[in-house]
Amino acid sequence: MPGIRPVFEKGSPLNFGATTVANGGNMKAGIMVEPDGTTGKIKPASANSVRCLGVLVTNTAASNYAVSDSADAWDNPVIDGSHQYPVQSAVASMGVWKLKVTGAVAFGQKVKCGATGSIVPFVDGTDTEDRAIGRCVEPAGIADGVRGRIRLGVK
Repeated sequence: MPGIRPVFEKGSPLNFGATTVANGGNMKAGIMVEPDGTTGKIKPASANSVRCLGVLVTNTAASNYAVSDSADAWDNPVIDGSHQYPVQSAVASMGVWKLKVTGAVAFGQKVKCGATGSIVPFVDGTDTEDRAIGRCVEPAGIADGVRGRIRLGVK
């Protein structure tokens, strides 16, 4: 199953369902997620989120398999036979994960949520501590658009 694996993980991830509000509910592993605020499900975290739950560990979809709106000649529902992702996905709030960043992050620098679940550099003196979700532990730092080790510590 497509997803991401931790470099080091502490604690157990929690399972959540995907909302249909954002991205049609389809989300790729490795993005930061937050509650959608209305249904008790998750969506990609917004920029500067203070409600971040953690990193999405597996790809997930909003609905379980295809809902058919057509029938064959014998009135059987026509089912989409393509690969279907689970409706529940694990979300980890701790551990070291290889995650993609938007904007270069220096070794030891804190990170926060960017738009649509991305990870961006935390700006000391500008950003408030409740926005920090982790720290870069890649010795050479992480270049923009590249995956590198992030130690998550979502509070």
